[in-house]
Amino acid sequence: MTGRQASYTDDERERLRKALADHAGHYSLSAQQLADRIAEGTNYAISLDAGRKRVERFLKSSHRQTDDFIGAVAAYLGSVPPPDIEQSAAMLVHFFTRRVRQDDGIENLIGRYRVYASTDRRAHGHVGFREIMVMNQWADFTAAPIKPMISRVPYAVIDMKPMPKEKALLVSEAIINFHVDPEIEDFPDVQPRDQDAGVIVAFGYSDRNVPRYLMATRTILETRLYRLYKVSDDPLTLRGELNFNGATGRPHNATHSNPLHPDYEVELVRIEDEQDGAAHRGFPAAEG
Repeated sequence: MTGRQASYTDDERERLRKALADHAGHYSLSAQQLADRIAEGTNYAISLDAGRKRVERFLKSSHRQTDDFIGAVAAYLGSVPPPDIEQSAAMLVHFFTRRVRQDDGIENLIGRYRVYASTDRRAHGHVGFREIMVMNQWADFTAAPIKPMISRVPYAVIDMKPMPKEKALLVSEAIINFHVDPEIEDFPDVQPRDQDAGVIVAFGYSDRNVPRYLMATRTILETRLYRLYKVSDDPLTLRGELNFNGATGRPHNATHSNPLHPDYEVELVRIEDEQDGAAHRGFPAAEG
């Protein structure tokens, strides 16, 4: 299984047990099917009859399972979108999209991305991606240069694709490092599941006069909120901050009184883009 091992409280175990039971009930999954999906989704060695028995015992609370097994359950649930994700995504788009002073070019983001995470700046009290204006020798105020991420831990693979009739993109995720374990240095050869997990919408402009974006994804276990802006075109790279809401199975995350204090700094680097032009993607005309 990818990710560091955590220690789970009784309350966390019960929340995970109930979430797994609800998930199994909604899709009519047997204990064996759950065991197979957990093994496939997390690379945790749980399969055949032994895997079925462990899942059954966990669902019935008849035996206390090891922390590594509970971690595999958390990682699996942290990658599965809830049944109502399409309705939630549409509501978020309608709530946040608005007229902007120029075309936001959201369709230019279509493609597949590798997502890197870092805790270095959070740990040292860095202000994150907030733009700091500096005065040059001609007394003009400009944005300070973008600083590179100090460390880059592979976290996820994301697909962005058109959302019919909306000025937004649908997002699919494959979380390959649920606990953001720095010992994981490479991306496995995986693709995002063919399941939509959220949306990305334009969210105004930064002091660098580049678009900012709000991306929200949701799974059974948690909601993830990304606040992003573009830092490079070749390859297309987005930088920003990531917050979790839910976060069972993330005991190593720092706590903070500010709910938007970032859990991680993130960087999204596009590795594939769509070959067809924007005119063939079915986007509505730009507003304003």
